[in-house]
Amino acid sequence: MHGFVYINPVFVGIAFLLTLAWVKFASWINGDLKQLTDQNLVAWQSALLGSVGLNTLLWILVPNFAIALIANILIIGGVFGYYYRVRTAQLGPPPNPLEMLSGKIGNTAQQRQVKKSASQLALSYLGKSGRLAPLPKTDDPAYNGVVLMDNLILQAMEARAQRIDLVPSEQAYDVIYTTDGVGYPQSGMQRSTAEPIIQSVKLITGLSLEERRRPQKGELVIQDAAHTRTPLVVRTSGTTAGEKLTLVMNNADNYKIPLDNLGLSSEQLAALREIAGDNQGLVIVASPPHMGRTTTLYALLGSHDAYTRAIQTLEVNPRVDFESITVTTFDPQAINASHSKTLQSIALKDPDVVLVGQCPDAATAEVMCKYAATEHRVYLGLRAGSDAPTIIDLWRKLLPDKELSAKPLRAIVCERLVRLLCPTCKIAYQPDSDTLSKLNLPVGRQIQAFRANTQPARDPKGNLIKCPDCASLGYRGVTGLFEVMVVTPEMREMIARGKSIEDIRNLARKNGMMMLVEHGIRKFALGITSIQEVLRACSADKAPRSREKITSASSGSTTGVGYSNQPES
Repeated sequence: MHGFVYINPVFVGIAFLLTLAWVKFASWINGDLKQLTDQNLVAWQSALLGSVGLNTLLWILVPNFAIALIANILIIGGVFGYYYRVRTAQLGPPPNPLEMLSGKIGNTAQQRQVKKSASQLALSYLGKSGRLAPLPKTDDPAYNGVVLMDNLILQAMEARAQRIDLVPSEQAYDVIYTTDGVGYPQSGMQRSTAEPIIQSVKLITGLSLEERRRPQKGELVIQDAAHTRTPLVVRTSGTTAGEKLTLVMNNADNYKIPLDNLGLSSEQLAALREIAGDNQGLVIVASPPHMGRTTTLYALLGSHDAYTRAIQTLEVNPRVDFESITVTTFDPQAINASHSKTLQSIALKDPDVVLVGQCPDAATAEVMCKYAATEHRVYLGLRAGSDAPTIIDLWRKLLPDKELSAKPLRAIVCERLVRLLCPTCKIAYQPDSDTLSKLNLPVGRQIQAFRANTQPARDPKGNLIKCPDCASLGYRGVTGLFEVMVVTPEMREMIARGKSIEDIRNLARKNGMMMLVEHGIRKFALGITSIQEVLRACSADKAPRSREKITSASSGSTTGVGYSNQPES
């Protein structure tokens, strides 16, 4: 039996146009698939080709126009609907499905120009929608700035940098790459090179080109040749010497680290697991800026089952969108903004677990304490650089009602980050007796300590050979040093009675609390890090750090970059 296309010329025209439209859209899907990193390209291409062939056969073999039309629509709609769901799950939804269909079938002249410009770069730059960001034409003088920007970011990525700073000086720009929390100054950059880079970054991210003094913030996604995507946070601000640029590679996966991979000792890990299991009381996590606080808070949050317990967060700058967890962003600049009132509104919803990223005032502390005292769990992040007993003193000063401040306390966690020695090039040595004595380690005992190797080797021709794992920085990745003070009933009574910090510290030590520096020495003795790193991290709160020497790996309240994947034994 012949199909309807042999009977009615009108049907033939409709079938041809519908098939042509599907071929056009299928070809766009085939090209757009390159943006999706978790999809099997061969399987999708086979499915698209098969759908086109099946539609054609239906027009030819099915004698009834209505049946053939409905079947074609179902096939096209099914493929389109499934791809729309897959695409939006990874890239976020466009304003509406029709925009994706109509705006993408056939590249406009502007999109062709963007692709032409992007093809000459080592990296691709995408907006929030997943589309290529607008770039100047290749014959536009501004395009030179884009090329310079592309080279700068690529070199930083090859150096494993998580942050780039262009800092203006009187005559030029200082360039600083930050890797694993430590800033490494690079060769200086002339203003004639740095300023076009800054303008190009602002152009691509949609920031105001005219505004050079007030701070601006933008976001971008960079994609390398392997289609690996990295979110990029852009910040510009004015200084007396000129405009400053900061680029932070803000990978959310770096904040999704399980509790047992943070670097806690086995004793500390067991204590925190037990505390997390009781689902009530207040747990404070404190550290100086950029020392792992947010990552640890998220790890503690992840120890609760988000499917059986209601969990909510209150943060100024959320780092991660967790599945089944309600994230509330607090804007301090908003009119009539009140941190305590926002937290109170969250408490009225009665979530089982609440994470509070900061405590700016006594009113917020009071809301937290009252809520945590009623069989709810509250995790609080404090930007403080002291040890655990001193944090208690700061907490009591914030909330004058000592009994209320002590009642819900379950634990104080203090943290620092240290870099991990590169396993490929670290150098073994035997510490001298004076060093062992100062570290309270057995004098005369053979300890297999290690130090960083920061000197590149040379081949027979005298050429420098960098370590393939750490680029001859001597370190790769970071791990945490922790001080976990479990608040016992006896200690809670001491806090409520206003006992001295020294008395509280003595009790905590009697209960087996390991101090930060002791945890660092343990990691040094195990060959995990160097003693220089331990001293640097443990003194982070005692003296300001020069950005030219040591800078943060993140622009927010903490860093989650490069934690060790192995728990400490």
